[in-house]
Amino acid sequence: MSERAEFIRDSIDFLQRYIIKSLQREAEEFGLTVPQVRVLAEVLTGKRVSIKMLSRNLKMTQSTVSDIVERLTLKGLLVKTPSASDKRSVEISPSSELEGELSENISRIINQSFVDALNLLQPDEQDIVEQGIKLLVNAVKKKIERDGLHKYESFDVFFFRDENESFKSRASAKIKIYP
Repeated sequence: MSERAEFIRDSIDFLQRYIIKSLQREAEEFGLTVPQVRVLAEVLTGKRVSIKMLSRNLKMTQSTVSDIVERLTLKGLLVKTPSASDKRSVEISPSSELEGELSENISRIINQSFVDALNLLQPDEQDIVEQGIKLLVNAVKKKIERDGLHKYESFDVFFFRDENESFKSRASAKIKIYP
């Protein structure tokens, strides 16, 4: 069982590195960095968020997020407005340009590497992969509940398939996994 767990962990690690490298290549076509794409996707999800919330959700320092937001604001992709509840802070929201065509491109950037990889498989093989991932995610959910982690943390998921819906990117739906 230990070898199987090690293989699965190493495979997930490999897939994660592949996603980041692919995301980097795709993002460069739009003159963006991976952290910038992550911030844009998060802002598209939340519509109006603070630097503090972006920092917490993306596991980045507030100064890093502030720098990224500043660059994206200068590019016309984000808008900063004073917070109505706290005059010392600002709310970050997508610009009209970002909400338009670029929003679809962000989703494409995030998804394209896996679309291309899955297209190398036959439909029945794609079904097997999807079923295996579902089984693993459900097992992890049970482990989270058993370990009591659901009381303290939430887990962001880039892509998740609702039982009755098609795949969604985080740009269209932010999903927290709770038991």
